[in-house]
Amino acid sequence: MNHICLLCHESTPKKLALCDDCEKFLPLAENIQNPGFNKTIILFDYLFPVDKLITRLKFQHQLINANLFGQLLGNKISQLYHNQELPSLLIPVPLHPKRLRERGFNQALEIAKPISKKLHIAIDKKSCYRIRHTSAQSGLSRSDRLKNLVNAFDLKKPLTSNHVALIDDVITTGQTLRELANLLRKNGVEKIDVWCCAKTPRSCLK
Repeated sequence: MNHICLLCHESTPKKLALCDDCEKFLPLAENIQNPGFNKTIILFDYLFPVDKLITRLKFQHQLINANLFGQLLGNKISQLYHNQELPSLLIPVPLHPKRLRERGFNQALEIAKPISKKLHIAIDKKSCYRIRHTSAQSGLSRSDRLKNLVNAFDLKKPLTSNHVALIDDVITTGQTLRELANLLRKNGVEKIDVWCCAKTPRSCLK
């Protein structure tokens, strides 16, 4: 069955909703190891047209974009974890209940679903939760970003897994993921990997 490319809207025989020509022009990110995480996988820089796909996902409810990113991440993870132990649990970065009600869905969870299906790893969407309704990181200065997320997360119950992967759509400074990782380590999680669709280039940070 052919799919329609989400960028050029032409038919493609690929299993992805993205044709070969458009995939070639996506801004690939360098997977540089981030301090505080055991392994980090980031697909793209948050530049055109990736930024457009993510914006349409979050603010125009185009959930097919989450499925695309999840499939691309799943493929990349399979390549980079060759002969390495995969995490035993996926944790999508939680939204505060207020933002979840406004948006109607958690984009990180939607991205995690095709990854879970491909890699046969369970998703835990209930143990971690956000206790503070924080401002969007992208609109803050570096110092305000650090303050914005202090004590933003908590656990409803201890995790049974010692090796987890955190899933998110965009990394700005990484502070959101570091705060969540710190909480998990305090509660006995030993290995924390990060799998993310895109990161904001340093040149775009204030």
